[in-house]
Amino acid sequence: MRLKIAKESLLNVLSHVVGAVERRHTLNILSNVKVQVTEQALTITGSDLEVELVASTPLLEGACLQAGETTVPARKLMDICKSLPSAALIDLQITEDLRCILKSGNSRFVLGTLPAEDYPLLNTENTQGTQVTVTQRELKRLFEKTAFAMAVQDVRFYLTGTLLEIDQNQLRAVTTDGHRLALCETGASSTTAQLVQAIVPRKAVGELQRLLSVEDEQLSLLIGRELLNVTISIASRDKEQAGITVRFTTKLIDGKFPDYRRVIPRGGDKTVMIAHDVFKQSLQRVAILSNEKLRGVFLNFDADTLQLRANNPEQDEAIEDLAIQYADTPMEMSFNAQYLLDVLSALDGDDVSMIMTEANQSVLVQDPTQQDQTYVVMPMRV
Repeated sequence: MRLKIAKESLLNVLSHVVGAVERRHTLNILSNVKVQVTEQALTITGSDLEVELVASTPLLEGACLQAGETTVPARKLMDICKSLPSAALIDLQITEDLRCILKSGNSRFVLGTLPAEDYPLLNTENTQGTQVTVTQRELKRLFEKTAFAMAVQDVRFYLTGTLLEIDQNQLRAVTTDGHRLALCETGASSTTAQLVQAIVPRKAVGELQRLLSVEDEQLSLLIGRELLNVTISIASRDKEQAGITVRFTTKLIDGKFPDYRRVIPRGGDKTVMIAHDVFKQSLQRVAILSNEKLRGVFLNFDADTLQLRANNPEQDEAIEDLAIQYADTPMEMSFNAQYLLDVLSALDGDDVSMIMTEANQSVLVQDPTQQDQTYVVMPMRV
């Protein structure tokens, strides 16, 4: 195998798959990427047996001097490419003794390889499932507005991912860690009228967020029993470079997501309206003096007034009063400040509504102008 290619072109393809490669893995070959060169295209594959990324770009005429395939250390190849000058031309060759020699200018690097046929791939052939069509922009938005509420480490492994649900031309993303819940939905079309659910792992959600753009280009997701598959076309920022096609595949979490509809409070009789930016900035200031572990902040609602209060074992205290719209009985609640700040960061409007029932019951937080986003936050027990 031998390839001559501009540094930026190789780095562009490599950067789209290297996120799937684990730095440390029990299988040495999974620290590598699979490189395939044909007369027409360069294809690089990265995988950790859970998430698989395959990026491909057309090659200029004469770039492929010898077709072939191999696997090379992902991070080392990435670091070498990054260290070369921006206009560098790379000569990549696999020798008869199966070593990878990379030359550029006066630089020469020799990397160990492993056989391409030993590289484990997810079985994406004959994958059957539900086809869902949605724009890149909307799919990216679903993940961005909900990803923060995924559990990080939890014995309830099904909470460490994002629930994707397609139901009557509505695509929903739902996340919860047991303390808060985030839901965002958008219009989409599906090949089935039935309710379809899939739990996408945390790492896969992060990679999809990175790959998706804010373009209105239509995407087709294939949701199977065990895999989610999507092909993304990525235009090059440099007009002289060809675009990249990325095939993204992830295993789905095998588990039953809790019935999130039961968690969303209904019939709240106390409504608060607060200016978004004022509330967020005030909460950030008061939280500075909250308990470092619990991050608790007291919210005292009174007639058109909200008092935020926090203290800690060092006898520090912060108090701030805000003007709000509230015309019900006085009520005091305590929240983890970070949980509220995460929700406020996901909301874009000028105002925030909080709908409550009792001091120890969960609160519904929304932007009054964006009914497709719903957030639920549980209060702390005082």
